[in-house]
Amino acid sequence: MEILAELHPKHKLEKLKKEINELEGFDGFDVPDAALGEPSVLPSVMATLVRETLGESKRVIINQRLADVNELYVRSLSITAKMLDLEVAFTRGDRPKFGGEVNQVTTEKAIEISKGYGIRSGGMVSLRKRREDIFLRLDVPADFFLGLHFGSLKVLEGLPLDRIIPYVIVKTKKNGELLKNISQPTFDEESAMIIIEELKGIGAKAILISSPGDLEFLRLINKKI
Repeated sequence: MEILAELHPKHKLEKLKKEINELEGFDGFDVPDAALGEPSVLPSVMATLVRETLGESKRVIINQRLADVNELYVRSLSITAKMLDLEVAFTRGDRPKFGGEVNQVTTEKAIEISKGYGIRSGGMVSLRKRREDIFLRLDVPADFFLGLHFGSLKVLEGLPLDRIIPYVIVKTKKNGELLKNISQPTFDEESAMIIIEELKGIGAKAILISSPGDLEFLRLINKKI
């Protein structure tokens, strides 16, 4: 089972390089795009640093908000992903804090475009929705889906584990205040370690670990994998 780490953008280059090196034990990384509509370092730049630092062996998924871009950008991003051997996960994203929404390209169209360039492309699926809605979402010809609102193994029953990457959000003493208002389920440090083993036991192909604001937990996982 691949264990991926969510790599949050940093504004200082040396700090980001240090973090990448500290997390080299993970099988790969997922890089968010302008979370909550706030401006941030571009995911493709972050991915470039991962490639320069750790080489070609890591799986790297970059997220792309579609609220902000047009079709030309999706095509340019696909060419960039091809050059750097990246995967792309498309999402509509929250309303941007600056400027207006573009919303020219749907997730389905973006995946179609990106796959046309030979890129492994995916989207998001909410695991708290009704089963029929989840399966309808899975009809989209994506290579993978990041499984949002993952709170227990039960929500994965009967779903294709080879296409869904459960998103495991870890709430610690350090980041508890930061995460108290999010709408997604979280795991404490002990239960996170248990759920990782349980996901491995049921045959999950990949999982994504996120511990926003607490790099120390990811360092801990890094030492154990």
